[in-house]
Amino acid sequence: MAAMSAAVAVAVASASGAPSPYSLLNSWNSAATPPTITSNTLAKGLVAYAEEEEEERDTASDVGKSNPKKTSVGDNDNEQLSPDALVVDEVWQLVSDTFLPVRNDISVGFDREAWNALREESVVKNPPKSRQEAYEYVRGMLSTLNDPFTRFVAPKDFQELLKYDISGVGLNIAEMPDNTSEVGVLGLVAESAGAKAGIKQGDVILSVDGVEVNGMSAFQVTSMIQGEGNTTVDLKVRRGEKDGKEKLFALKRAAGPKNPVKSRLEGKSTGYIRLTEFNALAEKDVAEAIEELRGIGAKEFILDLRDNPGGLVQAGVEIAKLFLPQDATIAYTEGRVVAGGVKEDTDVDATVNARLGLQNTGADAAPTKLKRVGDISSFSSSDKENSDAVSNKQKVTEPLVVLVNSRSASASEILTGSLKDNCRATVVGSKTYGKGLIQSVYELSDGSGVVLTVGRYVTPKFVDIDRTGITPDFAMFPGFEVSKKSLDACELPKR
Repeated sequence: MAAMSAAVAVAVASASGAPSPYSLLNSWNSAATPPTITSNTLAKGLVAYAEEEEEERDTASDVGKSNPKKTSVGDNDNEQLSPDALVVDEVWQLVSDTFLPVRNDISVGFDREAWNALREESVVKNPPKSRQEAYEYVRGMLSTLNDPFTRFVAPKDFQELLKYDISGVGLNIAEMPDNTSEVGVLGLVAESAGAKAGIKQGDVILSVDGVEVNGMSAFQVTSMIQGEGNTTVDLKVRRGEKDGKEKLFALKRAAGPKNPVKSRLEGKSTGYIRLTEFNALAEKDVAEAIEELRGIGAKEFILDLRDNPGGLVQAGVEIAKLFLPQDATIAYTEGRVVAGGVKEDTDVDATVNARLGLQNTGADAAPTKLKRVGDISSFSSSDKENSDAVSNKQKVTEPLVVLVNSRSASASEILTGSLKDNCRATVVGSKTYGKGLIQSVYELSDGSGVVLTVGRYVTPKFVDIDRTGITPDFAMFPGFEVSKKSLDACELPKR
């Protein structure tokens, strides 16, 4: 399975012949998927998101990635399956490898024996006789998981997910697996400005409008590429190895996301910043608002996340980096497949650490993994200096208060939790919504898809926010002096 990814994806190297996992942070309302990268594995693509559930008012955005491996069950008869039965088998395999039962009783675990019996019945003994029957089998199988976010997506509906272009010029960008200080083109949207101009998959991006991007994250580069529709952006790329040929492209942008930031100066010294959603421009526009407010006298800041339902989680991660020290932990992701848009290898077994309260301890429970979401610790010294220069360019050290309410969800909660747990900001308002799950979307061999819950986020102090939310420090704004005293008494998270 080759992973599909958007501009905020992070590439991960995999063994030859194995699926290449990538992480994507985006919301169901702005579900982003590039064109499929073909592979000989059992499905064609992966996009991760946390979806919006209208009934639960769960507009949320999270990151997921997957590297499914084939199990021994059914491996020998896979080649004899009909195309209809193969679709059912693909779904069975994905669930077997990646599903995490986080919204039902996790203490029961994933009943692998019952799941294996479903395959025996639906694929081997009584295979579907038509594609429609295969889809009915799949829906029935998924319903046994009792997960409100896991579902089947028919081909006509799945194709809608293939039309979204987060970069504005059709480029799906990721850190390069062999050199994570470089950002390259993972895929291109058909008929986009990038594809028509001749940019190729694998091209390394060297600069955007003359600004070198070495050491920047894929999300930062995407934000630089984004801009107003019908304007031009210049990209310099390198094709091939380090001594490969450099090419310059002038690309016309399609209509992009709108500025999600409103700001003003309150009184003589308080900079007020309201962030309405986490889109590709959020980090850049927040940083610009901070600089503008500083220029007119701001000495402290209020970041208003009330009624912000989420969006691109990586936007939340990048905004957190504006306010936090370089080595701060922003969040952890937990799942059977490690998820999280990070480049460092800090995996630990979550299932053996009872204090996390995250373990899946039922019969034949698969171990889960915990991964730190934070800044890069594995660059070479020269790369790290470049990264530090980028990260510290707009580092914010002024006093900070964050406003939240019951409609602050997902990416808002990731950002709030990181600032609160790292003793960087006082949180004011009412308890947040409580959506910390990770879903992944997989494209199957016939163009249909399946959405699976694969994990969750926890805060730097290992607080599981799902269905509980984040409790503010104060219900009403206490003033910056009282806020400082509260932060002085705060204990930093242990690493």
